[in-house]
Amino acid sequence: MAVQAQSINPLSVRNEMARVANWQIAHFRDAYSGREKPHHVADWTNGALYVGMVKFVEMAKDDRYWSWMKTIGEQQNWQLHWRKYMADDHTIGQMYMELFRKYGDSAMIQPTQERFDFIMGNPSKQPITLDKYKHLERWTWCDALFMAPPIWAKLSNITGDKKYSDWMMKEYGASKQHLFDEEEGLFFRDNSFITMRDHGKKVFWSRGNGWVFGGLTLLMDEYEPGSKEYEYFKDIYLKMAKKLIAIQTLEGHWAMSLLNQDIYKTPETSGTAFFTFGLAWGVNNGLLDAATYRPHIEKAWNCLTGHINKDGMLGYVQPIGAGPDKSFEDETEVYGTGAFLAAGSEVYKMVGGQPIFQLSKPDYEKSPKTGMTRKHWEDAALYMLKGAFSYVNSNDDPLKFPKIGTVAYPRWEAQNPVEKLEGLCRTLFVASPLLKENPDLEIDGIKIAEYYRQNILNLIDPEHPSFIKDKEGTWPGQTLVEFGALSMSMFIIPEVLWEPLTQEQKDILAKKMISYADGPTVPSNWKFFNIFILSFFKDQGYPVNETLLVEYLNKSLEHYRGDGWYNDNPAYDYYSMWAFQMYGPVWSQVFGNKYYPDIAEKFKENFLPMAENYPYMFSEDGKMIEWGRSISYRFASVSPFPLLAFYEDDLKNANWGGYRRTASGVLLQFLQHPEFMKDSIPTLGFYGVFDPATQPYSCRGSVFWMAKSFLSLLSPEDSKFWTEKENNGVWENELKNTTTTNRFYKGAEILVTNYKNIGASEIRAWCNVPRKDIKEAFRSSENYNKLSYNSAFPWQADDTAGTASMNYVFKTNQEDYPYESGHLYEFNKFEEGVYYRKLSSEYLEGVAVQLADMPIENGILRIDKIESDKKVSFSLGHYALPHINGFIKKSVRKVNGKDVHIIDNGAYQLATVPVLGWEAIKTITSTGIHPETSESTVTNVSETFLPSDKNKMYITALLWKKSGEDFTDEELQVVKKVKVKRDEIIVTNSNNTNKIISY
Repeated sequence: MAVQAQSINPLSVRNEMARVANWQIAHFRDAYSGREKPHHVADWTNGALYVGMVKFVEMAKDDRYWSWMKTIGEQQNWQLHWRKYMADDHTIGQMYMELFRKYGDSAMIQPTQERFDFIMGNPSKQPITLDKYKHLERWTWCDALFMAPPIWAKLSNITGDKKYSDWMMKEYGASKQHLFDEEEGLFFRDNSFITMRDHGKKVFWSRGNGWVFGGLTLLMDEYEPGSKEYEYFKDIYLKMAKKLIAIQTLEGHWAMSLLNQDIYKTPETSGTAFFTFGLAWGVNNGLLDAATYRPHIEKAWNCLTGHINKDGMLGYVQPIGAGPDKSFEDETEVYGTGAFLAAGSEVYKMVGGQPIFQLSKPDYEKSPKTGMTRKHWEDAALYMLKGAFSYVNSNDDPLKFPKIGTVAYPRWEAQNPVEKLEGLCRTLFVASPLLKENPDLEIDGIKIAEYYRQNILNLIDPEHPSFIKDKEGTWPGQTLVEFGALSMSMFIIPEVLWEPLTQEQKDILAKKMISYADGPTVPSNWKFFNIFILSFFKDQGYPVNETLLVEYLNKSLEHYRGDGWYNDNPAYDYYSMWAFQMYGPVWSQVFGNKYYPDIAEKFKENFLPMAENYPYMFSEDGKMIEWGRSISYRFASVSPFPLLAFYEDDLKNANWGGYRRTASGVLLQFLQHPEFMKDSIPTLGFYGVFDPATQPYSCRGSVFWMAKSFLSLLSPEDSKFWTEKENNGVWENELKNTTTTNRFYKGAEILVTNYKNIGASEIRAWCNVPRKDIKEAFRSSENYNKLSYNSAFPWQADDTAGTASMNYVFKTNQEDYPYESGHLYEFNKFEEGVYYRKLSSEYLEGVAVQLADMPIENGILRIDKIESDKKVSFSLGHYALPHINGFIKKSVRKVNGKDVHIIDNGAYQLATVPVLGWEAIKTITSTGIHPETSESTVTNVSETFLPSDKNKMYITALLWKKSGEDFTDEELQVVKKVKVKRDEIIVTNSNNTNKIISY
């Protein structure tokens, strides 16, 4: 099996760091370096491990690693190790300083401060030479420059007392003068190495220089660029960095004796990890040119990850020593793990990894699957709101965020006011439930309630840049949407947003908002924006157009198609759930039950079936499917689940723990993804920035529409949604003993399939919008045009080369549009486990495909038939795999004389089996068209159809399974025999059962 060259992405970096960190914690008390006993917890070896752990915890999914280190500090009573002056015995102090920065407990640093005060008051009189280990009280060996100096610098910053830094600088200078070789730009390990030669070359120990190089970054982190201390360390750092890339081995590591690559050929990972850490830090901090240094860093990182075994142990770590020696594939050391984690923390940032939402004190008793409780939902809401308010320095600053991607607006200056309006009104979905519980909420000195009130008043101030005019003409535009959102928040917290206004201010605002609501709207979920505005002001005693209000309410109900599904005109997508099935219940609670109880009851009747059917749309591990427009709203998809608490008495058998598990899982799916945030604001895309999933009506603030999910916090604390124990919902109940299960929703003509073997959900739904001359091109795009959408395999975008992914692609032979992805589907029927559609080409008249999708135990069996009176070339693609672990393994197997292509990304493997009809098969790697990683790989089958092939069938097995166990021959031999008759096809499966296909 061939392995493609590894690419690096933040997800793969974090995954490898977690594997190594978790292995090391599980083996923390093992004995290493040939010792009979484990290292003391305060030993320098573990101190170096803690330095790496402190770096890793910043990107870990929860705070368990902080707790682990805190427990060690408590067991040690926050004491340094036993020798007063010895730098090695101070190393653990770096962890104490960082724990203090997190928890603020002065007991954590007091013993260290007292020790250092003693050292300064009683300075060692030993010389700066090690002299065969007779002199250990000063920094007489280069390792010491990692162990102790950063603590002195940190202590100065924490206490505000420069004496610790000044003392450190003097001692560091003495060591540097003694051990640094200006000619080579490297450090001798100690004075015994200065005259030593190995095969005629100076001896510079890799890990020894790694200690120094890594320590330099830790020191520069404590000083302002431009300060004399920073510039002093920077000078050393740049000289070393330049030398290091010149002597890196072709394999990516550094030789244990840096200048003797030919002699020391065995990889060594601790020194290599420290160099990787330092170099990546330099790129991230602008000290090193990325174009020059990044290739060396990537090579080194791939080298390091190549020496991690299947259990997560980092191999080839040189045991404790004092110079070049030996390393072994199956041996590690705690400091090697620390160096690797430090390296990973900077490589993660270098490849685009962002800070994530970290669970604090997860509750795995109440929520054994996610650890999430109502308190964590509050934390998540506050996390997002803090990101938004990082752009606010005063009450007059708008919630306007950096533009991202190439699709989103603003595209011209006239769009700026509504962009700011989106930021204001949509962030209120986060702020409203938080202000409901804490009206005095402050973020970085900004009183949040006052901020929103002031900015609402800015909307009615003609002299203010945020001023919004009353509606002119008939078309309400995007302003209607945002005023609809604002009215929802005013319903939720009138005591914050509405009641403090003067009567004059209320009247002006009412007139303005009603002017947008009292009139035409888009014949979709937009009607609810008119509804909420008119409802709020009616509730406040203002005259409104009640005839229009009732008309829009009834028209909204007409979108219902049964089984919990609404059609958003023209499509089915998440708007059914995050719009209709969220707005209806909320409107009923805040207004409808009081004024229009009959209509509210109808919304309730349509809402309750969602509780039974919607959970099947999510994977076993709580992930949503990428499907439909506005997917940047992500976890708005789960907003209906907590709203079920409004109707507890009507849901006697509801699985509340299952609902919360799904809702929390989807929240974490994104909040803990390394590329979800950028500039402290969610990106426009699915995981990270992804233009193909972004629509032109979105701006950066649009993403806060996802915060509708935080209206969950309006559910009472004692509701069953929050109190029942979390479980895997339908996956451990209704789907427990299944393999593949189909649920067909007749009114919506939607098929939802659950695959128990991989815990994935899949949907097939409506798409029949032409591409030509259409205003909203996204309606026929990948957001809707795939044959199916699967929670395990986010969709790959179409490209100009005609690469197919879970779709048919026709070669049009037209210069301006050479390849057409299928998008004109007509539903036929769902019968005997087969979903029938017809796919017509828009660009090739008379060309169509009769489609028959048969979900099977480990994939999809397609039995398709081309209808064409002309020659036509076309291809079919499987799902695509992102390079989440930096690589794709490819293999080819022979099944019944046909080549079967298998691709494997370390999480899943996909097999494409061309059972019948296909001429060619190839596997294609693309860049920039997948929502999860830059590189992705897909397998295509292709054919050129001739009119003489009139009854030719195309049968394809698109299979999958989790990585780690190869496909068996039996799994790949899905079809045993095919018999084609005039009106039907009889397919005999490998288990000798027959399936009759009749289009």
